[in-house]
Amino acid sequence: MVHITVQDNGVGMKPDVQKHIFDPFYTTHFGQGGSGLGLHITFNLITSVLGGRIQVKSKPQQGSRFIVTIPLTAPERASSSS
Repeated sequence: MVHITVQDNGVGMKPDVQKHIFDPFYTTHFGQGGSGLGLHITFNLITSVLGGRIQVKSKPQQGSRFIVTIPLTAPERASSSS
């Protein structure tokens, strides 16, 4: 397994925000240019395509930490018949 951790010392997130950050179109900055799809796409790539997982740990005013765990080799994808 490969473990990747990305951490910052920013404003962090409240628990009610954390539980929705991987939802499609979820944003706390509505009308400021974001689509709310970035973390949703990231979640799907890591979990569905790469067979891994992503976790977030965050506290308000203490920053956030994202932990990505992926296998060394991606799972085989089912081929579609034509």
